[in-house]
Amino acid sequence: MNITLPKTISGWCMWLFFLCVGLGAFVPVLAILAPWLALAYAVLSILGL
Repeated sequence: MNITLPKTISGWCMWLFFLCVGLGAFVPVLAILAPWLALAYAVLSILGL
């Protein structure tokens, strides 16, 4: 299995969103970032970035 890094800004936001959601159970500060990353993913994917 080959894992590649995201190539777009929206891809990074999505990747970081799932990372923050997963780690948010152990580090509550990261759970605060998750909604902002989801919003950033939505906006940037609509813009095509």
